[in-house]
Amino acid sequence: MKKKTTKELLADSFLELAEKTPINKITIANIVDNCEVTQPTFYRYFKDKYDMIAWIYAQETGKNISIRSI
Repeated sequence: MKKKTTKELLADSFLELAEKTPINKITIANIVDNCEVTQPTFYRYFKDKYDMIAWIYAQETGKNISIRSI
C-alpha cells in the first residue's frame, strides 16, 4: 500500500471535516489539528483552503479520467 503524502493527509483531513461541517466554517486550524500537522506545513503545500479544494477536485477528476480510459 502506498504511504500517503502530507498533501494527501491534509486533503483527507479537510474531506473528513467537510462531512460534518459546512466548508465555509472549516478553518486551516481545524484542518491541521485534525491531522496533527502545523499551519506552516499546510501553507507549504497550499495557499488557502480553496487552493486545497481545487487540488482535491483535480486529483479526483484525474482518477475518473484514468479509470474511464482503460
